[in-house]
Amino acid sequence: MEKPERRPVPLAASLAGLRLIGAGAVLGLALAVPASPAQADPPRPPAATQDSSADDAPES
Repeated sequence: MEKPERRPVPLAASLAGLRLIGAGAVLGLALAVPASPAQADPPRPPAATQDSSADDAPES
């Protein structure tokens, strides 16, 4: 079997390929790492407290 001829690859094409591989690696890592849980809203007072304060306000 003969060895295939090696063709030179232009530097620009080589760098573009490396950037593409790097972007794929970053995306793969971002998708592999579990997302941090979203922060919950601070606890709110019960709805009964809000309704009673609205009833106490004088109507104008």
